[in-house]
Amino acid sequence: MAAYLKSRLKNGIISICILVMSLGCAKSNDGEREYMLKLLNALKPTPSNWSNTTHMCHWTGVTCNDQSGRIEEIDLRDMSLTGTVPSGLNDSLTQLKYLILFNNSLSGPVPALANLTFLETMYLDNNNFNSIPHGCFHALTSLNWLSLTYNTKLPPWNFPTDLTAHSSQLQRLFLEGTNLMGSIPNISQFFPAMERLYLSNNNLSSIPEGCFYNLTDLTDLSLANNTNLPPWTFPLQLTHSSSLLNYLDLQATNLMGSLPSLSDFFPILMYVYFSNNHLPSSPKVASRTLLLSNNSLTGGLPESFGGSRIAILHLNNQKDEGFSGTIDVLSSMSDLSQVWLQWNSFTGPIPDLSRCASLQDLQLGHNQLTGVVPDSLIALANLNNFSLDYNYLQGPVPEIDPDDFDTVNLGVDTTNGFCHKDPGPCDQRVTILLEIAAEFKYPILLARTWKGNNPCKGWRSITCDDKSKIRMVNLSNLKLTGTISSAFANLTDLRELYLNGNNLTGEIPDGLTSLPQLELVNVSNNHLAGNIPKFSTKVKVFTAGNDFLQLPSNGSSDHRRPSRISTPLITATIAAAAGIGGLVLLVIVICNRKRCLSFLQRIMSKETGPFVDNEFEEFMKSYGSLMLRRYNYSEVKRMTNSFQDKLGRGGYGIVYKACLSDGCPVAVKVLTESSASGEEFINEVASISKTSHVNIVSLLGFCYEKHKRALIYEFMSNGSLDKFIYKQESPNNAFCSLDWNTLFQITIGIARGLEYLHQGCSTRILHLDIKPQNILLDEDFCPKIADFGLAKIYKKKESIVSFLGTRGTPGYIAPEVFSRTFGKVSHKSDVYSFGMLILELVGGRKNYDTGESLTSEMYFPDWIYKDLEEQNMLGRDLATTEEENDMIKKITLPVLYAPKVSVSQFSRISYSITDEEDYEIVEEFVSIK
Repeated sequence: MAAYLKSRLKNGIISICILVMSLGCAKSNDGEREYMLKLLNALKPTPSNWSNTTHMCHWTGVTCNDQSGRIEEIDLRDMSLTGTVPSGLNDSLTQLKYLILFNNSLSGPVPALANLTFLETMYLDNNNFNSIPHGCFHALTSLNWLSLTYNTKLPPWNFPTDLTAHSSQLQRLFLEGTNLMGSIPNISQFFPAMERLYLSNNNLSSIPEGCFYNLTDLTDLSLANNTNLPPWTFPLQLTHSSSLLNYLDLQATNLMGSLPSLSDFFPILMYVYFSNNHLPSSPKVASRTLLLSNNSLTGGLPESFGGSRIAILHLNNQKDEGFSGTIDVLSSMSDLSQVWLQWNSFTGPIPDLSRCASLQDLQLGHNQLTGVVPDSLIALANLNNFSLDYNYLQGPVPEIDPDDFDTVNLGVDTTNGFCHKDPGPCDQRVTILLEIAAEFKYPILLARTWKGNNPCKGWRSITCDDKSKIRMVNLSNLKLTGTISSAFANLTDLRELYLNGNNLTGEIPDGLTSLPQLELVNVSNNHLAGNIPKFSTKVKVFTAGNDFLQLPSNGSSDHRRPSRISTPLITATIAAAAGIGGLVLLVIVICNRKRCLSFLQRIMSKETGPFVDNEFEEFMKSYGSLMLRRYNYSEVKRMTNSFQDKLGRGGYGIVYKACLSDGCPVAVKVLTESSASGEEFINEVASISKTSHVNIVSLLGFCYEKHKRALIYEFMSNGSLDKFIYKQESPNNAFCSLDWNTLFQITIGIARGLEYLHQGCSTRILHLDIKPQNILLDEDFCPKIADFGLAKIYKKKESIVSFLGTRGTPGYIAPEVFSRTFGKVSHKSDVYSFGMLILELVGGRKNYDTGESLTSEMYFPDWIYKDLEEQNMLGRDLATTEEENDMIKKITLPVLYAPKVSVSQFSRISYSITDEEDYEIVEEFVSIK
């Protein structure tokens, strides 16, 4: 009986417990349901099948526990949801394990998650959350995956101490682009199980010592684009962590100093991102992706790249000179898909890339590559994008089908020296000479002048007769390497060949003996081997200094052995040298002027190479403390944001919008290497540095590093005058936005600027290229004269200017500049150009037709005088009121009528009136107001 009663009591207790538990569970489910209905009403659009008539465990993205019926997972990823997450989630969904809301547009505060001790994974990436509640991450003891990446509207915040206190099991932490600031915690101390840590694109300011020590499970580490970090070296503590590291991104973190051999510590490291730092050398690593752009790397491509599995390689935009040497190693990198090598100093030809069948993107612009573009490059089936601009490539333009590529830049109009601008064969002489250069690996010192399709025009070391037949090739003492090409035998008109004083190897080609007009061959002082071919007795052969050359076994020993130059020849040479030396000395004594010495240097430079660097350094010394600030090229790249914002292109370079370190906007003109020998650059610096006037553009600084030159000007927000003149070229009708009074004030300002250049400076400056494109306008439309690349500086007491060739732009060039038969060139030539500019300003059109052939009308337009004879008033059709007509007359009167001359005499005004009359015109114009 007692046993029976005891059994009944036990069953009753169990029933009561079950009842209590059921009541508690029902109450919990009611709380969850209430919260989920709040969430339903807060989200737009409503997720599929969410309604108050359907049980919440059957809603899309909601998963409940089979036993308890409690919600364990909410997954609403990629649903384009807006709205907010209601408060109370952590109080209601206490059994939640997974919260996945990424790739929506949710706003408001991040949902408070405190005390969700079962929560393991939280994905809130790519939303618009704008705050983080205090204590949001408190007591998340089971959390192993937290992602808030790219919630860019979050205010600046520090790393949450709630996580470091309670979430030691955290394995994956993604806080990229969340405005995180300050220091990160010691990861090894607080999160020893960390596998993936992504903190890029924030404002972190410090990394504690030992932060990454002994993280045995670490596979991914990304700290990129935390530019507030102080300069630091590679964390060697990381080498004591996991050998499983696969992804390492330290771009733009002020990383500096040498790198360890990453391959030794991280054998499976596949993705290395170190761009935008201050690294002096590339790491040794066998990765698939290697990004090292915008560092301070120099030297050649590492030999370790050869045969490697690198697929994506970025080495572009190195500071200073960057990488040099050849790019031959690319030919053995068969896995390449993307290669960026632009803005370096690579030389030599483009190698055969036929093994790189996966190559899709190849950027080689702004280097010093030479030679012919190989057919194997164009034939790559997967190649979609490539650029070759601003090199010294030669030969025919590659024939491509634009439909086969996304973007192509062959650089036809840059420093490349293709035969033609369009595909087509080169002149036979050019083809032969390029075959010869190929055996020398296309040396850069030849490629700089071996351009175009006529080797008799400006090609270094090539001499032709008056019938354009190549008579002499003089390649002596150029430090050439390689072998002597058998293609020399195809220069059938060749008489003299000089290859002495180089580092050539191999043999002398037998084909040279077949040249019918050959008289002299000099291959002395090289490293040639083999037998000397049997030349005709009329050919003088010089082979001294090639220890391994041997005479033919069946030949005599006259002209084929190393020859001595005869005494009469020595005497004649000495006499000629003495005569030339005496002549040079006489010219120097007579001239005794720096300009004359510079001229002699220019003549000599045709054989000895460029002198501009030394000349410019001397020019800088002469200015002393008055010289403008000199920037290095890396500073220019930084201020222009790597040349992102192009304002325009001129005859000698490209102008970019830039910003100084203090935030001041500037304009940077980067001169192309093809813009002559540097004379225009020196003219610009010398001219503007002597000026200080409200109507002269201010030069703030410059960059001069070998072939990289730039000028830094004040920024002119309204650009150049031409866009406000030519109605037909102004799609926004900008011309009409300037009233005649503003145009009049602009012309007054230009006149004042010219008056200053001619009369107000310590020396007289002749601009020589006054035109609307060289008049810049500030925010108040105050005009400033710019672009002094063609300017001439001379003393005020000198009234006549002398220079070679015509300077200026057709339509604005004074007659005496175009042809000296019209008179002497002086500062009055600028006044003529000023008059042409005003006629365009009033007429609203160009003063010559660029589509017609070159005629004298392009230089001094006859139509002006015809219009005046017929009593036409320029600009009459533009005026709508009598007041505007009067303003037009005020603008044109000084230019057309101030001198007391007839219309028929007007065409000679620029060179016939006196100096005083000239300035009466300008002064009267300035005083009209």
